[in-house]
Amino acid sequence: MDLLVSAEQSEIIDSAAAFLRDRMSMARTRQSLKDSSIVDPVAWQSAAHLGWFALGLPESLGGVGYGLAEEALLFREIGRSLAPGPFISTVLAARVAALSGDDALAAEIIGGRRVGLAIPMSQGVLRDGVVNGALQLIDTDVETVAGALVLVVDEHAAAIVSVGDLSDAAVVPCYDDTTMLQRATAVGVRPIAELPASTEAICRRGHVLAAAMLTGITEACLWISTEHAKTRIQFDKPIGVNQAIKHPCAEMAVRAQLAFAQTVFAALAADESRSDVDLQALSAQLVAAESAELNAAATIQVMGGMGFAYEHDAHLYLKRSVVLSHLFGGAGPQLHRLLAQAPAE
Repeated sequence: MDLLVSAEQSEIIDSAAAFLRDRMSMARTRQSLKDSSIVDPVAWQSAAHLGWFALGLPESLGGVGYGLAEEALLFREIGRSLAPGPFISTVLAARVAALSGDDALAAEIIGGRRVGLAIPMSQGVLRDGVVNGALQLIDTDVETVAGALVLVVDEHAAAIVSVGDLSDAAVVPCYDDTTMLQRATAVGVRPIAELPASTEAICRRGHVLAAAMLTGITEACLWISTEHAKTRIQFDKPIGVNQAIKHPCAEMAVRAQLAFAQTVFAALAADESRSDVDLQALSAQLVAAESAELNAAATIQVMGGMGFAYEHDAHLYLKRSVVLSHLFGGAGPQLHRLLAQAPAE
């Protein structure tokens, strides 16, 4: 297992970073907060044309042919830029459609059809090919996109359902201004496509991709803090010479390294079919979530008065990290499942 980034993987990182800076920058995200849809449809289609939503799919299924490790590196850059949109659920939905044999739907999603994420509010929502129960819909653009789709994921299966088949859909405020949130109820809803975990554990891939985005947030906050510590002058010296700033920045660097290492290891564990892959994937999201939230909170402190203003990007990083940490079960259920795993290899 090679944990170092290869030259080819570096090209993926550089290409994604350049695209995000140009088409999905933080400044553009802030400008779109007042729009009916925060996702730029032109930029989203451009990402589809670059192959982002098929990067980890085999070529035989219409994908680019890379592994989860390359997808994780891409999502690390998406997390770093705070680009809005249902990136994780769209990539996972393309995989569900392709592996379940719905080639037409897979092609639509790979081509840029957005798929939101439906978070079950209780256990047992997806059972025996039917969806029942309350759902929270993340980044589902139901007001402007006809025939909107959502992906329902739990540890047993993953399914794509139409929002039109759900009832009582209502928009609710979200803690994170860059995330759209609705609530809805499923009553005997039959999925458009379904994939059992025995065929492929989509939830596992979700843990790794969420961890990758959280790692990007962790590293972005580290960069903001250290740059400020080097350039902010007080009493004729950079504030970084003070232990009250130096030590938090050092701790942030350790957390960033830890989150990146665990996320990459989990992705490679999946690509190499290690027996402890579930333990590694769960650990990745838990470690990266804690690292991102702590680094974002520390950045607000390091930035001082500027950091406490809502207009500073640290607030958006903190809020996005909280949302991402709650995907695919949240810390409580994830820890419970982690403790039930066999020891690592």
